[in-house]
Amino acid sequence: MAADHLNHLAVFFQELIYARRIGLAIIISTALVVIFAIWSYDYRPETDDATVRANFIGIAPHASGHITELDVKDDQLVKEGDLLFVIDTRPYEDAVASAKANLVLTRQEVDALKQAVVVADASIAQADAQRVAVEASVERAEAKFTEADDHFNRVEPMLANGFATADQIEDSRTSQHMAETEVTEAKKNLIAAEAAVEQARVERLRAVDSIGQEGDFNARISAAEAQLQDARLNLEYCRVKAPFTGKVVNLDISAGEFARIGVDAFSLVDTRTWYVVANFRETQLKHIQEGSPAEIYLQSKGGKRFHGKVVGLAWAVVPEDGTSDLGLPSVPRDLDWVRLAQRFPVRIKVENPDNSFRIGESAVVTVTGSAPQSANMTEP
Repeated sequence: MAADHLNHLAVFFQELIYARRIGLAIIISTALVVIFAIWSYDYRPETDDATVRANFIGIAPHASGHITELDVKDDQLVKEGDLLFVIDTRPYEDAVASAKANLVLTRQEVDALKQAVVVADASIAQADAQRVAVEASVERAEAKFTEADDHFNRVEPMLANGFATADQIEDSRTSQHMAETEVTEAKKNLIAAEAAVEQARVERLRAVDSIGQEGDFNARISAAEAQLQDARLNLEYCRVKAPFTGKVVNLDISAGEFARIGVDAFSLVDTRTWYVVANFRETQLKHIQEGSPAEIYLQSKGGKRFHGKVVGLAWAVVPEDGTSDLGLPSVPRDLDWVRLAQRFPVRIKVENPDNSFRIGESAVVTVTGSAPQSANMTEP
């Protein structure tokens, strides 16, 4: 009996020691799990409040008109330079033809104006020669008047002494008046000749100004060429092409639709680069840096891991104190009666995306480490 009692005590103490060891192991394991959880929270920030993003643009034509050819369908992948749709080209072809004709006429007009300058130069030379001739006639008339006036002044006193007759005096006076009249007429002709020279010069300046020439540059011809280039550009705008590789979305038009300048016909998602915008609590941001590596899991493909890199941390979100929120991202808090840490969006570029990525997909993001040293270096 004593031996059995001792055996029972030995077993009891062994079980007690074993239970204590198990309890201690559980405590240690729990402590390790808690420490690892705290470490992971601080040094491996994770959030399931994340969505897939990509850049996208609205495809809006530069020309207005009916769509005569639609070469894409909704959700289609297109390559850069692929034809998306064609706008009726007939009005724009007519505009090109009209601009070509206008350019030809403008060149002919410029040539005619240049010829007019040559004619004006000849007119100036002719008018100037006429002016010189009239100046010579004025000089002759003035000399004749001087001679007639001197003769009259000599013979007039002789009438009283009987050395000259009244007829001689009258003839001398008549010659004087005639010479004076010739001077007057000659001066009038000189004024007219000078005016003709000035008019010819004005006509030449007008012709030169009409040409629009400045050195080797002709404004009239250049304006007509620019009009033709604009017409050709508008004709080219009728063929709308993909500016980059991406997917067509929100396509709800068909051939025959009237497209307007600047009005989106559909959208094009840039599939060359994908991002995930993850909202992290402000307490986690201290361990997130631009360039930090990240792991991404899509809820649609939970078993596949994607790699990414932090490319931007938001520095502003909409505050809750009623201040202006114009242009700031809004990240609402989940509860009003508990003071929660504010969340800030962190943009992560996906390094190995596949064809399954869609804008708006839910994702889980874990920042797995610090940014490489080179990413933190700044140039002096």
